[in-house]
Amino acid sequence: MQILWYDYETSGRDPVCDRPVQMGWQITDAGMEPLGDADSVLVRLPDDVLPSPAAMLIHQIVPEIHQRDGLTEAELAQRLEDLITPNTVVAGYNSRQFDDKFTQHVFYRSLRDPYRWQYEGGRARFDLYPVVLSYFVFAPDALRWPEDGDGRPRFKLDRIGPLNQLDLGLKRAHDASADVTVTARLARLLAHYDADFFANCLKLIDKHYVIDVIRADGRSSGLLEVTTFAGWDSGYVRDLWVPFRTSEKSKDFVGFDLNQNPEDVLAGLASLSKIELLDLDRLKQLRLLGVHVIRTNAQPMIFSRQNLDSETEKRLANFGRDIELQNQHLDLWQHIQESPVFKQLYQLTIEAMAESESRTDPDVDYGLYSGGFLSPADRKLLAQCPLMDSDALKNFAPPFEDPRYPELVFRYRARNFPSSLSPAEWRRWTGIRRSKLTRKDGKGMTVLRLNDELLSLTEESLEAHQSDQLERFILWLDNQPPI
Repeated sequence: MQILWYDYETSGRDPVCDRPVQMGWQITDAGMEPLGDADSVLVRLPDDVLPSPAAMLIHQIVPEIHQRDGLTEAELAQRLEDLITPNTVVAGYNSRQFDDKFTQHVFYRSLRDPYRWQYEGGRARFDLYPVVLSYFVFAPDALRWPEDGDGRPRFKLDRIGPLNQLDLGLKRAHDASADVTVTARLARLLAHYDADFFANCLKLIDKHYVIDVIRADGRSSGLLEVTTFAGWDSGYVRDLWVPFRTSEKSKDFVGFDLNQNPEDVLAGLASLSKIELLDLDRLKQLRLLGVHVIRTNAQPMIFSRQNLDSETEKRLANFGRDIELQNQHLDLWQHIQESPVFKQLYQLTIEAMAESESRTDPDVDYGLYSGGFLSPADRKLLAQCPLMDSDALKNFAPPFEDPRYPELVFRYRARNFPSSLSPAEWRRWTGIRRSKLTRKDGKGMTVLRLNDELLSLTEESLEAHQSDQLERFILWLDNQPPI
């Protein structure tokens, strides 16, 4: 097994609308020892995407640089496929919530399977961020923790790295190749501090192992989950009773917060069943009731409540963790489990968690998560796609079952091989581009939003180098052809 540590700098925060402008990576062995130097590439934005100047001030890569020297997105997708070989764990820092979503969309727009890289051929994903959070809970002496003025710890890589001297010999923060080096060094430091605990965290990337953990303790003694969603006031932990899946076919489980009185939870679920709510409002109400989902394929940091050492118990008690109250509630839940009320609990919970039917976005660029998975037939057709041959792409029009893909093929050509477009196709692409960038209700960075962001930034107190970069951004923008 090898680990591919990777990191993106991007044109904005939205993985659906924005794009990578730089990718950095480093390959290590299973012990996090480097198998070569870290490297990076710049990535060129297609002409239907505008960069955020605020994002540019963070990563400090002005558009003239990545637009002049960068790969196309098609070339980036090919580079990713070359790097993510079988038996590779793709890893990062907060990568599940950020970088991995960008990768899914890069592959989707580049006519490759958006998910195969995550599991096929011994591949897997690993996010170091929740592991760092778990060390803060269970082994706080493993690192020096940066704090804000209010005494709260901060878990950002650009603060943990320098404080623990993990950035020695590197250029600067928010450079992708430097960030992956710091990430790999951080993982190695944690693994050396407590190899058994790190190995256990690594096992949690396997959903089958997660299911085994839930089956072992979820109903009997409950589980302790480490998650930022629990919040600082709870020490980033929540104790859960985990009795059943979210549906008969699902691999995900329902967890009930042991701080909540079971009778109150049942009453709240019964009330939810009588009112109509939007999905987001319903999820908010469920969280208030202490009803949560454990996604077994999302590397949940779940641990047995029975094996906590006295020091951890003491630290969590300082955050208000009342183990006696929680165990009283656990006893009540287990009593309910043995009674006819359990069936009612299951039905009310499943009904409350049922999501409305998702709507397919009319713009295929935004339709990855609403359009379903590729059929075997379409996957076979994509495997035959002449991905990097602009001449062959002109005649590539197979009978896809998925209605998104004929349009995706056209946009792939327009973004990566614009010279392959006929005059009529170019006019079609120009219309798509103009609509994306000028619509008042458009998604992503539009001309109007870009001007508003620039105006806002010019009114802020910027450092000298930031003012210089903003001037270069504006100069680059003024030299772009009209929309």
